[in-house]
Amino acid sequence: MRFANGIRPDEKTTFGDMIFMGLNREKMFFDRDKGERTDILESRIYNLASSAQKEQIEVTLPEYVDLKEIEFNKPVKLQNPIIKMRAQANGNFANVVFTVEAEDIVEVGQSGVKKEPVAAGENKK
Repeated sequence: MRFANGIRPDEKTTFGDMIFMGLNREKMFFDRDKGERTDILESRIYNLASSAQKEQIEVTLPEYVDLKEIEFNKPVKLQNPIIKMRAQANGNFANVVFTVEAEDIVEVGQSGVKKEPVAAGENKK
């Protein structure tokens, strides 16, 4: 993935408005000792449309976050996004590969935190 319009200090100017496009793929753990892929979920990668980047971006969520069942084209926001980059060797050159990781993807207007109602007369401070 690339950031054609740059990475800026604040989330709004880096990503702009984001639209949910769906699940791209699930990433499974790779057992390096045996040299094979396992059936243990490592993360899920979702596609989002970004108005600031004017292209699709991939966002990786950790395995403990439930599968997102957000409708296509719904506005969403990221919780605590982190942009990581690494160099990938290509002969005498190197390409910079960006990845976006977040704690969660939530619909705009949703808090993402489920609150239990407090019964009448309890914890009134």
